[in-house]
Amino acid sequence: MNKVSSYWEATKNTKSSYPKLEGNFDSEVVVIGGGFSGLSTAYFLSKKGIKVTLLEQSSIGWGASGRNAGMLTTGYKNSIASLSKKHGKNNAKQLLDFSKDCIKLIDQIVKEENIDCSLNYNGGLKLAFKKQHFEDLKNEQEYMYDNFNYETKLIYPSDMNNEINSPIYKYGALLDSNSFSFHPLNYAIGLSNSIDKYGGIIYENSKVVSLTKNKDEYVVKTNEGQIISKNVVIATNGYSTSNVHKDLTKTMMSIDSHVITTEKLENNTLDQILPTNRVASDTKNFLYYFRKTTDNRLLFGGRVSFGNRKDSQNKLELYEELRKNMVKVFPNLRNADIDYKWAGTTAFPMDFMPHVGKTREGVYYLLGYCGHGAAMSTFFGKIISDSISKEINIPDSLNNLKLTKIPFHNQQNTLLSLAENYMKFKDIIS
Repeated sequence: MNKVSSYWEATKNTKSSYPKLEGNFDSEVVVIGGGFSGLSTAYFLSKKGIKVTLLEQSSIGWGASGRNAGMLTTGYKNSIASLSKKHGKNNAKQLLDFSKDCIKLIDQIVKEENIDCSLNYNGGLKLAFKKQHFEDLKNEQEYMYDNFNYETKLIYPSDMNNEINSPIYKYGALLDSNSFSFHPLNYAIGLSNSIDKYGGIIYENSKVVSLTKNKDEYVVKTNEGQIISKNVVIATNGYSTSNVHKDLTKTMMSIDSHVITTEKLENNTLDQILPTNRVASDTKNFLYYFRKTTDNRLLFGGRVSFGNRKDSQNKLELYEELRKNMVKVFPNLRNADIDYKWAGTTAFPMDFMPHVGKTREGVYYLLGYCGHGAAMSTFFGKIISDSISKEINIPDSLNNLKLTKIPFHNQQNTLLSLAENYMKFKDIIS
């Protein structure tokens, strides 16, 4: 697999190397995917004393788990009010609680396992891109407090300079103090170390080429080995392939998100543009998101293009467009050099909601985070591990979310190009 030239890769902790799967073995559980979803599942299973084997096609954290912005934010792609209208207040309340609890769970694991991943507790901002967007944020804040006693804070236009110095964010924001930031790749490395400690088995450079069921057991094959297991968990999200499970792959659209990181900046430069050191994203469909790093850089990301994903990681014109967007947001960074640039792949189901469950053959899955996987995936891994160990069932609010195939999925590039034009048009008129 191609090496990822990300800021996180350049600043990661010392990482153990794991062997390639060679030969035939058995396991109580096989987890496919070495990102947060798979690592969390394997972590909780190994901690229970269950024999678990994790297979990663490249190296631990190689996919989106090691390429995201390191922003642990509450909520979902859909607003809580819209989820309440669609799924009922009780389910919406549980989903809202999950989005807060998932961040608490990461904090708990980091402290219990002594994982060095630079957790920052300064909260997160949702920035209104237009005046009407601030009215929408006010409505959402009021709805969550009145119905669920969930507290957030409105930042009014007169106070925006205390939070961010940008010519395009003047309309207000919503502050959620439950949002954190961290070093995502170091968190992934820390989870893998803990799996090791509790007796779990990890194989890297072991891409799964087939998954078949034989009576009550599953046969998981790589090019050089196979594992027979009673349970299988697919935790590949945006990197899912049809040879592992064709039906699951057809339930998601894979969309790349691009990130750049500046050179090290003077303290006063960063203090001027982001004085409170919070993570931030805006209310556009083609959103921007950004944060400071621990060594005084600005990390800036966004969806640049939904369309042709082929070799998106290496398309320099996409990073140049992203840099222009950064300068629109922070004009005083126009002369800042870009030291790192990379892309990761997110997964979007039809309903823009994350999903956890079992296929009709009995294979467990967790996927479809829509850009919220850094926070949600660890929590979902715990849910899967508890379900396998028969401690709890998958909660109704998640189990009731039906995963459906996307029509014309084989025309994904065409569909994504249409979606890109539609979303950009919505950003203009809304």
